[in-house]
Amino acid sequence: MIIDGRAIANDIKEKLKEEIKGRDMPPTLFIISIGENSVSEKFLSVKKKFARDIGVLIGEKKFVEATSTEEVIKVISSSAKENIGIIVQLPLPKFVDVQKVLNAIPSIHDPDVLSEESCALYKEGTLPVLPPVTAAIKEILFRHNVFVGNKNVVIVGEGKLVGTPAEIWFTRHESNVTVIGKETLNPKSYTLIADIIVLGAGSSHFLKPDMIKQGVVILDAGTSETGGELQGDADPACAKKASLFTPVPGGIGPVTVAMLFSNLLELTKKE
Repeated sequence: MIIDGRAIANDIKEKLKEEIKGRDMPPTLFIISIGENSVSEKFLSVKKKFARDIGVLIGEKKFVEATSTEEVIKVISSSAKENIGIIVQLPLPKFVDVQKVLNAIPSIHDPDVLSEESCALYKEGTLPVLPPVTAAIKEILFRHNVFVGNKNVVIVGEGKLVGTPAEIWFTRHESNVTVIGKETLNPKSYTLIADIIVLGAGSSHFLKPDMIKQGVVILDAGTSETGGELQGDADPACAKKASLFTPVPGGIGPVTVAMLFSNLLELTKKE
């Protein structure tokens, strides 16, 4: 089955819209971006549209020219005085210290779960939200009644957005998790015995049909651009052997955006 991530995202969107209607004040998402980047602009436009559709207010600071890490942190500190969510659109230019900037976002304002504080709380199991990609994976699995306990899970890629948080979540739910990367010899020997494969390497069509068994669940969160076209880590032909397959684009991506806003609503709940 090929997963329609846009349909899932739309379903979540309607639920979030209803939740916001029941609030006295709509939540606010403050977005910080630096420089000109056409790919980043596309992602930002998707987030802004989702926000408008559900009634989230958008605040924004766009640094058009070169700026310092300290200046960005100053904007974050000022914004964090309010009951809002704050995200920094990645990637950032090389002249900005990315981790320092992300670490300036307190966990209660961090729906992307990218600061070291948020990541530590998530690892401990005390954060009230999941990193958006992991939350999207969970949403897709639960909607299709895929149980992960004692399943062989292979995660391709050790990145902060996909691989590392997914490993924590699957391990917490008693899966048998193996993480492989670019330096792994004979990756096929791992993927062939996997019940679930999570892809986050950003290596176009790395996973081929001869590397998987019949009935495997493929969750493709890897993206790369080839000839101006967005592609996933899995060859689309793998869908014929998979019991569940998330395409790129249109699979995990839209659900991830929806879960970002689900996190925002959770973090901006007033006691």
